[in-house]
Amino acid sequence: MKKVVIVNSSSVFEYRVDMLYKFLRQKGYEVTVLASDYMHAEKKKRKLDKENYISVKTVPYKKNISFTRLYSHYNFTKKCKKILDNMNFDILYLVVPPNSQSALAKRYKKRGNVKVIMDIIDLWPESFPSERTDEFPFTLWQLVRDKNLRYADYIITECDLYVRRLKKYISSIDNKTIYWAHKNNNETVLPDYDKMSKEGIHLLYLGSINNIIDISQIVKIIDDLSRKNKVYLDIIGGGEKKDEFAEAAKKAGATITDHGKIYDFRKKQEIIDTCHYGLNIMKNTVCIGLSMKSIDYLEGGLPIINNLDEDIGNIIKSKSCGLNTFDEDWKDKIDDYDHIREMKKNARAAFEQYFSEKCFESAFDEIFE
Repeated sequence: MKKVVIVNSSSVFEYRVDMLYKFLRQKGYEVTVLASDYMHAEKKKRKLDKENYISVKTVPYKKNISFTRLYSHYNFTKKCKKILDNMNFDILYLVVPPNSQSALAKRYKKRGNVKVIMDIIDLWPESFPSERTDEFPFTLWQLVRDKNLRYADYIITECDLYVRRLKKYISSIDNKTIYWAHKNNNETVLPDYDKMSKEGIHLLYLGSINNIIDISQIVKIIDDLSRKNKVYLDIIGGGEKKDEFAEAAKKAGATITDHGKIYDFRKKQEIIDTCHYGLNIMKNTVCIGLSMKSIDYLEGGLPIINNLDEDIGNIIKSKSCGLNTFDEDWKDKIDDYDHIREMKKNARAAFEQYFSEKCFESAFDEIFE
């Protein structure tokens, strides 16, 4: 029985790790996960009670962008080294970011009998909301990751955009894009297209409201739409920019309903069913090909208003499951309810095609034969 160790410091990425853990166990692998005892989104400690998960004590931080967070990542990697040095394993699976975690590839590749797989789920500092990421100290932060990519035997990327951005470093390494996927734990909670509102334009913002979303562009969209239609905005989630976002949207003409954070799939779907579009609008300086919220929208059968001209933009265009703001005619049918209903069905179909658990397992089946 081959032994796999997965190293992941982010509770946000743990959803993907849990799915991989389940898949590998079903394939007959012995799996251990080194995981953080700190919850990133909630900014609090947790008691990790999962079989074969080793809890790694992590330095807490309060701000998403801070030196304390970078130190926390470095310290986590350092502690993982000590644990790994006393373990025997055949495959080391590294979830990146943090970039410091990529250094483990070099260390354990030297053992000679260890296969290293690196799963790049996000690009930092490229996704930093700044136009100066090609300057110091951002270049140093990026170099920590890039110089260690060559020690991986296999590289997985969360979207095709990352393959293109990292081409210089990974072109000679076996690599594959495996999209973020959702477990089939809410398969009985399916979209109800008959509950769609027939009044105005109902928008939904789902997820964290942080410094990478483009509030000014969302406000402009609401302002433009409100000249012809009554605009409603439902918010599910939280974040440091939430109050600013809600106030700006209200001034632009939207009627706001703040639902807070909702974890119950059924309650969330009830809100999604009434809406017409989900908002996926990011600052143009960030390097993102596919957001988690866009997958949530598609799973719920909700068309997307999107400004990312990459993976999700291509899916929206090819599967007619939303509107890309970089297309000149994107507003032509925005209030055509029959067209919206069709896009809702297409959205759910796109989810099944690209982001279901079945797709996820099929993609990994080719790697772990």
